[in-house]
Amino acid sequence: MISQQELEQLVRKTVALYNRFRSPEAVAKIVHVSPERVVISFFGSFCYSCGVLDYVEDFVHEFKIITDKAELKIDSFRQTSPRSFEADYKVKLLMN
Repeated sequence: MISQQELEQLVRKTVALYNRFRSPEAVAKIVHVSPERVVISFFGSFCYSCGVLDYVEDFVHEFKIITDKAELKIDSFRQTSPRSFEADYKVKLLMN
């Protein structure tokens, strides 16, 4: 089992790792973390020819690098302004 505090810490580490390699083109920011759901806002200049979904998927891959206790699955994402998106991820706990 993973605690709320531990999940929040893992998501913060994932955001830091994600931003280290993608900022300023894409910057991730935590909107909400709960045991069932993580919401992340992405903003920046984005490479639209690459496809915005790639940025949302990359967050899942970075989370896998940080932990093997849980995984994120994309539930939905939406454009919130011309240069920002918000992604909802479902949290799935993994058995070790």
